[in-house]
Amino acid sequence: METHPQSFRRTKIVINADDGFYSDIRDQDVSVLMNGAVARHLLSVLDYQRKQLSALFSYLMKNNLIPGLHFNLTEGKPLKYKRSVQSLLDHRDCFLGKYGFREHLLSSAVDMNEVELELESQLQAFKQLFGTVPSHLDGHQHIHVLPGIDAVVARVLSRNGVKWIRVPVERIPEVSPHLTETEAEFYKNVSDQATKAREIFSSYGLKYTQGFIKMAIMGKRQSIDSLDRCLSPLKNCESIEFMVHPGFKVSCTDNDVGHNTSGCGNPEGPDLFSQSDDREHEMNFLLGDEFQKYMLQHNYDLITFSNLS
Repeated sequence: METHPQSFRRTKIVINADDGFYSDIRDQDVSVLMNGAVARHLLSVLDYQRKQLSALFSYLMKNNLIPGLHFNLTEGKPLKYKRSVQSLLDHRDCFLGKYGFREHLLSSAVDMNEVELELESQLQAFKQLFGTVPSHLDGHQHIHVLPGIDAVVARVLSRNGVKWIRVPVERIPEVSPHLTETEAEFYKNVSDQATKAREIFSSYGLKYTQGFIKMAIMGKRQSIDSLDRCLSPLKNCESIEFMVHPGFKVSCTDNDVGHNTSGCGNPEGPDLFSQSDDREHEMNFLLGDEFQKYMLQHNYDLITFSNLS
């Protein structure tokens, strides 16, 4: 593989790990924080009282690190009292799922006032945990760029003093041996929605990196070659967000009997991605010598969102 280090000398990269607090087993990945492989975590704060007992929370507090908020409307149960957010829930009082929420939104069945109530609740839970607002925000399964949701998110973040937000605009190849047709269509839709949401975010003074990568190469698709293919078109960007999902594999059997301690609280337990080898592949990739060498060779500057402010 021929590479051109000189093209990347002034590019700043935020390596941003999604799904913190998803599982105590998954969150043993603090090693990727300790060696500097990950610059920031995004945390889901559902069932936030339990989060204070996790190894990840202890590490963040000990090192005075303020993570971001992984705003969730698709998996598990809400923080807001269920009667206050009925349009967001199914018959089990759980969120509607990745595709179910989107279908509900398309049919105009989602009450935006309830979206705002739930976002405020998750922000307040974050403040109770860390004593301040998140350093940045994105949406679990990219819900924050959905039409209508984007405006609510922008308004609430601006009101609460959160400055940075993810804008997942990414070039998704028309045909890829690494993506199914369904995956490619979903990621293209996310990217198109993010392009439109970006204007709304800007109108509220929110900030975001110039580039974004990693939808197209999640999990086992992540390699030095695939990473280089994603980064090469962004050589003129001053800042790039690199979305990652490191951690240990979890399973439904990791839960105590009667207590779902992995995932976001769905009765069926953690999602299939978390039960696969994909998270461990990403963790090992980030900790590997080859990745560290690549970053050094290309003179990438690994920073946090606070460094960009």
